[in-house]
Amino acid sequence: MKIIFAALFLYFFSLAHATEIVREQGFEVQIQPFPSTFLTQKVAGLYGFERSRRQALINVVVLNIQSDGQARGAVSAEVTGFSKNLLGQIQTLSFKEIDEGRGAIYYLAPVRVSSEEEIQIALEVLPENAQTIDIKFKHRVYVD
Repeated sequence: MKIIFAALFLYFFSLAHATEIVREQGFEVQIQPFPSTFLTQKVAGLYGFERSRRQALINVVVLNIQSDGQARGAVSAEVTGFSKNLLGQIQTLSFKEIDEGRGAIYYLAPVRVSSEEEIQIALEVLPENAQTIDIKFKHRVYVD
């Protein structure tokens, strides 16, 4: 069930929301914020996340870039960071590793949001046996 959830999760959210992609040091880091209400109650409870119109989740996936240029094979990493809204309020992001085996590893962190709010996200991603990849971007949040 978890693998099916991961596949549907990544496919659906790649279509529904913008994904920030950074390629550096032989890795592709994909970052995707999405409303926590997109999770079912069962899945949210399984991973300890709150479903709320005022909470989004930041999804981070780190993949190896293969010799053919394609990004495949999830990599373990340490992910830290923060978000900042237009009022300058900063929230530290606490990422939880979700390792479903078979190359499905991703990192999720909750962040409090308001509708149509633009947040700045700054991340430090440290893949195993590599150097830190710094990522900064802005994302406009829409709540349902």
